[in-house]
Amino acid sequence: MNRTLKCLAVLTGGVLCSAAIAVNGDDTFVAQWPLALPSPDAGAYQVELDDAVYATTVSPALRDLVVVNGDGRQVPALLQSVPAPAARRTTQALAWFPLPATAARAGSDIAAISEVDPDGRLRRIQWQSAPGDAPPAALLVDASASALPLQALVLDWGVADVAFERTMRVEGSEDLRDWEPLPAGGRLLDLRRGEARLVERRIVFDTPVRMRYLRITPGAGAGTMPAVVSVTGESPALAEAPALQWRALEASGLADAEGGFVFRLDARVPVTHVDLGLDGNATARWTLSVREADDAPWRTIASDWLVYRVGADAASRTPPRALDTTLRARQWRLVPDAPSAGAAPVLRLGYRPERLVFVAEGAAPFSLRAGSGRSVRVDAAVAPLLADLRARNGGRWQPALATLGARSELAGAAALDDTPPRDWGTWLLWGVLLLGVVLVGGFALSLLRAPKPR
Repeated sequence: MNRTLKCLAVLTGGVLCSAAIAVNGDDTFVAQWPLALPSPDAGAYQVELDDAVYATTVSPALRDLVVVNGDGRQVPALLQSVPAPAARRTTQALAWFPLPATAARAGSDIAAISEVDPDGRLRRIQWQSAPGDAPPAALLVDASASALPLQALVLDWGVADVAFERTMRVEGSEDLRDWEPLPAGGRLLDLRRGEARLVERRIVFDTPVRMRYLRITPGAGAGTMPAVVSVTGESPALAEAPALQWRALEASGLADAEGGFVFRLDARVPVTHVDLGLDGNATARWTLSVREADDAPWRTIASDWLVYRVGADAASRTPPRALDTTLRARQWRLVPDAPSAGAAPVLRLGYRPERLVFVAEGAAPFSLRAGSGRSVRVDAAVAPLLADLRARNGGRWQPALATLGARSELAGAAALDDTPPRDWGTWLLWGVLLLGVVLVGGFALSLLRAPKPR
């Protein structure tokens, strides 16, 4: 009896171990890439996705894209677009002229005492001061040289001999005759107490200003404003978006019954722009549609799209068209407004690679996994964490940039099966229990059939 029970225990343990190995060895992703972290203590990282990752993931929303730690456990992650570079202010020295009190009053015609070049730039202000006249009461700034709207003016007076604090009134004009007030936070000061000094030289406009001429007049305050030596204009520079990457698609076959051409996209890239590559001089109107699969209906995203090309110059062709929303559709279709006997155009899809931001929880190494019919990325509160870190470290702070290593296969195409996996562990456990029942029953039956001792 003891021998039989021992055999049963050994058999049960072996089956359970086999079940555990089968469950732990089941991988539900197509492939993975090791992640190289620039510093082990950054905590938050971001990795830019490449074409190989986009070609491996199958989820339309990239939900089958995860980061796992050394224990194979998912870590908090968030998919984001590539941030635009921070805009930097541009500055430019502006010509300026002192104005007498008579020209500083509202309604004054400064054009009558001004000499202006044909391009509208001020050459000089013609006025003469008489004995006993007050010093210049205002400034006239020629902003016509600034190609960008002005966000602020910076006045430099060196070091003031006498402390002062004055509000400043700013007006704008296009012809030196008609003036309109401009909303601005203008309070200039130069104050001292002992060795300490407090200086404010900037006049900041509520909204960017594009006016040819500006008149600055001191308002209420204390002290006399010192003589200005220079005026600088500050303009908000526009941040340039990262350059687009392009995928050129050839039509997958001949034109269909409606004269349309179908294109197949083999990667889940985030398409934001479309363009057509035309062969030679051509012009036509097109309807662009998308769908996910052969049995899905077409959805129109651009109709009456005029595309032309005249000559080889890039300026004589239609610029790329920006889409209203980001698309990752597998199939794209172009239908011309009139049948064409020419060759099928090349459909060019423009996109900017995204980044997956993640928190390095758990033990290293970390890896990126993609492509699954069953596993999805777990939603995590990464966005509030990033907002808090930017508040602590400054608005330009970004997570450290991790890099992708060489791709390695996991389950391959088998991971794309979206049928629920069979619970082999449960089946094996039931099998062990049934086997145990049979063995115990057989043992009991053998005991009943055994001859009784006399």
